[in-house]
Amino acid sequence: MTKSLEFKTLEEAIRAVVLSLTANLSMKERYTEFLNIFAKITGNHACALLRYQDGVFAPVATFGLLPEVQELTFRPQQHPRLAAIMQSRTPVRFAANDPRPDPYDAMLLNDAGGRLGVHTCVGCSLYNENTLFGILSADSLEPCAFDHIDDQVFQTFAALATVSLRYETYISTLERLARHRELVASELVNETLQRSNQALGESPAMQRLNREIDIVSKSDLTVLLLGETGVGKEVVARVIHARSQRASQPLVYVNCAALPESLAESELFGHVRGAFSGANTDRAGKFELASGGTLFLDEVGELPLSIQAKLLRAVQFGEIQRLGSDKSHRADVRIIAATNRHLAGEVKEGRFRADLYHRLSVYPLHVPPLRDRIDDIAILADYFLAQARARLGLEQVGLAPATIELLNTYPWPGNVRELEHVILRAVLRAASIQGRSVILEPGDLDITAENENHTDDTPAKSAELPLAQAVDIFQRERILATLAEADQNWSESARRLGLDRGNLHRLARRLGIK
Repeated sequence: MTKSLEFKTLEEAIRAVVLSLTANLSMKERYTEFLNIFAKITGNHACALLRYQDGVFAPVATFGLLPEVQELTFRPQQHPRLAAIMQSRTPVRFAANDPRPDPYDAMLLNDAGGRLGVHTCVGCSLYNENTLFGILSADSLEPCAFDHIDDQVFQTFAALATVSLRYETYISTLERLARHRELVASELVNETLQRSNQALGESPAMQRLNREIDIVSKSDLTVLLLGETGVGKEVVARVIHARSQRASQPLVYVNCAALPESLAESELFGHVRGAFSGANTDRAGKFELASGGTLFLDEVGELPLSIQAKLLRAVQFGEIQRLGSDKSHRADVRIIAATNRHLAGEVKEGRFRADLYHRLSVYPLHVPPLRDRIDDIAILADYFLAQARARLGLEQVGLAPATIELLNTYPWPGNVRELEHVILRAVLRAASIQGRSVILEPGDLDITAENENHTDDTPAKSAELPLAQAVDIFQRERILATLAEADQNWSESARRLGLDRGNLHRLARRLGIK
């Protein structure tokens, strides 16, 4: 704060104002010091800085006025002097005999603490382009107190107040937005935590996966999620993030399969202005956006080899380099990758870098297909029914026993995603007939014909396929049918099929069953 209010020149006062407005003080202290200097230079007995928001003026700081003024708000419609000031872009002077009442009449303090009326007043609107941020006013008990002060003095102080209020407003808006986003993120995390067990399922396979998630979530190890399309790898990634110490930080999603090779590097690592045609500004990549949080690389097996080398460095050392820049940056990011490809096979075929594969598969997790966790079908169906009820505004939704049986016998080639879509379509169709209370019958589902195609028509179709592919189809369906008959007991299924248990597991993995 300024220690002395004695200024030889206006320039000295302006320097003191700038220093006070940028000092490491509270907002109220900064503006109070600003008004002290303003009062000294202009010789006013009272002055006020008002912020304009939502159609009213509210005091930010005051000098020489009663303390209760800070608790008031002023509507321009009720205060003609404030209305006149806000309509002008230049200082407005009110003579001692101006009939319009001053907002601060009877609110000024003299040295003895009495209350006096205003005799003359000057006010400046605080505009930035066409946005009104507030008003700066000065009042005096002497009728001609401001006659010798040029308008430029008031305009200079008004300009400084405008800049300060403008940035205070922007900072406050950003802080509110940040707090709002933190609250939203917290709610999303809580929601994910609350529904994680339900979303994952309760079958033995998912209970094992859930235990693995609990173990790896507490670390920052890189996780590789493996599984067929639609099994819920993204859900697992979100649960891992929600249970980690990074839960309050962002989880940034990248669909690697949707990245064109020409733009993949820029999307992942960012670019600087002029790095390529159309790069008009610097841009942060996904790694920088996820700093402090988690980066989820979905379908990582689809990344071109040219990008894999640069991704390796980022995963290995946490260093990224924007396209077109020669400077490296550190990115504190936890990596979760997912793929439906057999990456070890991709490495053998030369389509995926072995070193990147080993870096990503520090902690591999296999998300089983829906056909291997039949116990979860009814649970997941109920979850999607609740979503459909809320989205469609229904009173009640449910499944008939025969419908549950049909859902359990269908092979679900599209896994959990297919189940979700089947349920949503069925509820929508049934609601158009049954009204706001819906019970899904087998006929409401559109999977019966598909199920028949997976059984009765398979031999005929297999005759048109190469022998090896037809054999795979036959083996896969025979194993699935036996597993269903044996209540998913692999040892009993191996006995019924006449196979060694280890050989059955290896065959099931090759056929994509597990």
